[in-house]
Amino acid sequence: METNLILSDIEQVVYNWLTKRRIPFEAQVSLRGGVFELGGAKVDFILENDIALRVHGEYWHQRIGQRASDMVQREVLEADGFTVVDAWGDDLTPDRVDDTMEKALKGVEMLR
Repeated sequence: METNLILSDIEQVVYNWLTKRRIPFEAQVSLRGGVFELGGAKVDFILENDIALRVHGEYWHQRIGQRASDMVQREVLEADGFTVVDAWGDDLTPDRVDDTMEKALKGVEMLR
């Protein structure tokens, strides 16, 4: 686990949660050329069992263009064998983070 990562506030919540529980992960992983290549992806966290955990803030990821990009990225990641789990900022609040993350570890998303 790297310590020189630049994380958003909600990514930091996930990072801290995983680290505290000693759950192995990779953070900020670039796949298929990352965000600079068409069809590429930068995944917030890769967990065991090939779970690609994407942490989404409502402001940015509810925008029409970004939603389309997120859908394409999901398809690419799933085609590569990942189970994609999106964790939203409003599901990572102190009263909901445990439930959200326990589901994410099983490859399940919170219902929206």
